[in-house]
Amino acid sequence: MVSPSKFDQDLREFLEPQAGMLVMLCDDPLFVRSLRTAIFKTLAIKTDCLEIHQDPAQALRSVRNHLTRKVPGPVPVLVLADRLLRGKPTLEFLREVKTAFSEAKLLVMTQETTKDELSQLYEIGVDSMLTKPVSIDTLVEKMAGAIKPQGKISQLVQEGKRLLELGETKKVMEISQEILKLKAKSPVALMLMGDAYLKEGRRDEAIQSYVSAHEGAKLYLEPLKKLASVHKDVDEDDYLRFMRKLDSISPLNTERKCEIGKVYARKHDHERADRYFSAAIENARREAMSHVERIVTEIAEAVAESAPELAEKYYVQLLDMKGDNLTQEDMITFNRLGIALRRQGKWREAVENYKKALTVVSTDERVLYNMGLAYADGQLHRMAVGAYEQVLRIKPDFHKTAPVVAFNMANAYAMTKDLGMARHFLTAALGMDPNHAASRRLLNKLEEMSG
Repeated sequence: MVSPSKFDQDLREFLEPQAGMLVMLCDDPLFVRSLRTAIFKTLAIKTDCLEIHQDPAQALRSVRNHLTRKVPGPVPVLVLADRLLRGKPTLEFLREVKTAFSEAKLLVMTQETTKDELSQLYEIGVDSMLTKPVSIDTLVEKMAGAIKPQGKISQLVQEGKRLLELGETKKVMEISQEILKLKAKSPVALMLMGDAYLKEGRRDEAIQSYVSAHEGAKLYLEPLKKLASVHKDVDEDDYLRFMRKLDSISPLNTERKCEIGKVYARKHDHERADRYFSAAIENARREAMSHVERIVTEIAEAVAESAPELAEKYYVQLLDMKGDNLTQEDMITFNRLGIALRRQGKWREAVENYKKALTVVSTDERVLYNMGLAYADGQLHRMAVGAYEQVLRIKPDFHKTAPVVAFNMANAYAMTKDLGMARHFLTAALGMDPNHAASRRLLNKLEEMSG
């Protein structure tokens, strides 16, 4: 077991003597604060070693600048990236980092995610993953693990890979045997051995090593990739078999689905070819859509206050692009469109927008609340109360979200002469903020009416 001080020491060495840089792509202020605490308080690092970005293009430029600078020279980089940025996947950024700058270390921060998504991340080449929320000690440990393999086996593997690049196949074999003594049937040792055999032109022995590595770790992608590669252009049936195994473990790889489709097309199995091509197109559409969504959303948000009519146009465009593929994730767009419509006084259109949203997710409390606000804009206060009652059935404490939320609900009840409920919500608003002026004024008005 590696002690926390060992992780601290490795990270300090990376950041100070090696002048390493941390380039962060993140929109989570709590996590940013935790990272600052870990670096500048826990480790007491004195150098300017942390850059934080919320734009993938800027983060990528930063990585490039550090790794390619001429004076005083390139520095090592650890990239810390959220898997989701503003609710959208960062896969494009992660791929660009690993494709253009393989020497950069990559740590991905995520919350809950699916097995398929995890497989996709590891296939891209992510060096380490952490699940938020996370303690300072775990954060330091994960960063240290990404920049420097911990433990004897990891260090041997790193050395084996270095020697393989130099063509020192005999030494790679020796290191593989050393790893196998420490851990019998180690898949990474068998992979190294297979790579060494392949470099020496001993194809059959390489295949046997890769097969053994796969048998020892069925979900480990690298042996299957090697097996597919060595059979490509030699035995199409075996190539297809291993490609399909890869696809079953990591089904979000668009290029691989396309390649499988091409193999079936060459075999004149057009039904299966079409199935894989269609799946590849769906994967590509989903990835492209996430990129388009990010751009359109950024544009709409930028003009939301100054030009709500433009924001309306872009949000409608975004929902139209989704067609019948609307999901829970699109509720944010529906809500923003409704706000843009209300800012223009289009309360009827806002209500219709929210009704459409509720055909996708009928129990979204924020959509129902915003629909209540739209009804109130149109002076349909009983309809507003009806919407708020649905909200409270779904989430009884919703009015405690913020003083203004409780006030808006109170106002609708006051307008329908339900003074008891109005006071109930005003009490909640003033409990959260005793100085909430609008709530105080309405409460005084209700007291005058009662008196």
